[in-house]
Amino acid sequence: MTKPLFALHHARRTSGLSVDEIALIAHEEAVAHPDCFVTVCSTDEIKAQVATVKARLDAGQAQPLAGLTFCVKDNIDLEGYRTTGNCPDYGECAGETAPAVQLALEAGAIVIGKNTMDQFATGLNGTRSPDPICRNALDPNIIPGGSSSGSGVAVAKGICDFSFGSDTGGSGRVPAAANGIVGFKPTPGLVSGRGMVYCNRSFDVIPIFAKSVGDAQAVFDVIRGADPLDPFAFKGRVKDASSGIGQNFAIPSALDHFGDPLAQAAHQRNLEQLKSAGATLTEIDFAPFAEAGDLVFSSALVAERLIDYGDFIAGNPDAVLAPVATAINAGLSYSARDAFEVLHRLAELTLQCTQVLGEFDALVVPTIPRLFTVAEMQAEPMSRNSIMGTYTYFANPLGLSAVAVPGVARDDTLPSSLCFVGLGGADRILLALAQAFEALAVDG
Repeated sequence: MTKPLFALHHARRTSGLSVDEIALIAHEEAVAHPDCFVTVCSTDEIKAQVATVKARLDAGQAQPLAGLTFCVKDNIDLEGYRTTGNCPDYGECAGETAPAVQLALEAGAIVIGKNTMDQFATGLNGTRSPDPICRNALDPNIIPGGSSSGSGVAVAKGICDFSFGSDTGGSGRVPAAANGIVGFKPTPGLVSGRGMVYCNRSFDVIPIFAKSVGDAQAVFDVIRGADPLDPFAFKGRVKDASSGIGQNFAIPSALDHFGDPLAQAAHQRNLEQLKSAGATLTEIDFAPFAEAGDLVFSSALVAERLIDYGDFIAGNPDAVLAPVATAINAGLSYSARDAFEVLHRLAELTLQCTQVLGEFDALVVPTIPRLFTVAEMQAEPMSRNSIMGTYTYFANPLGLSAVAVPGVARDDTLPSSLCFVGLGGADRILLALAQAFEALAVDG
């Protein structure tokens, strides 16, 4: 049996709390967690949002997300608030709200604030931010995952019902895996990407963090759809899961858990869960997917990051954390020829990988290969950050959809996570597959 939609929200409502009280409790919790939030909306603004939602309901307007609380990563625009990318010296007050956020507001959701993040969304570990760094919801000694650290932790701690992050190389999936929640990364362009400070505008995505797959799908149903003003809107065919789902999954023929036997054992148990439900697991060569992932941060693609904040970093070197500046300034070493060569290679890899995926219902990988402590990550901030993206980096440059779902607990009780990856436009099929596995993992 799948979890009910918005189980957390319903639990609060059945406790006798009103929508107003729910929103104000979320506000209090956000204020109490400065590691998760860089900005919290005022109580007056939250009360005004609640009043607006109530007025719409009284007028008979559809409000599918009525009263649900959410938060947004600090590289996404929220009218009246600065978009800083978690760099205090950067950014301006947004003149309008990002379309994806606006759709959630129009559907009745209540925004509580803006989340901390790895500075300029450059990192997958959650420690690349000014103090206080975000702390994992389950174990403060373990990295929270980045770059959407605050967005993931705020949901995992129950501060908000859902949240929006950004995902270039896995930032909508890695924090979900590290904190034991769902992270759904739509097909690039299927949710409007306007109104952000971008890393790679070509394939940045706004993902959804939620406590269950059903919650994530309900939010997705509100915010998805082609934006006529988004030049990077998805132009392919959107597939439906109504005709039923299969269980023919591809898995990498070889996996590296980088010295974490507990992660390896938990992933194997997750695969056994799938097989026990009748799934067929076929090994494939993961090399072309890995190569596409490597291009995101080890090729001229990194130069795209210079567009939004390259000039700021050049003029304000002391305002940027050292690992962030190192990662971004790497883009300065590439030529125009380098850029075209990598785009040509990426096109070849996209053709190759989509042909492979076309033979399966999904590719199944561990969302993250292992967990690191904060101390371990800070001791080796570059190489260990890259390890976190081993099985996530490839999805966006290849135009794929993906959803990370909590799996069986590791032997140390920390979470494991399984990621379902599908072709562009197959989002609803992936969500159905993920929800079926979610039920298996809970029962197991």
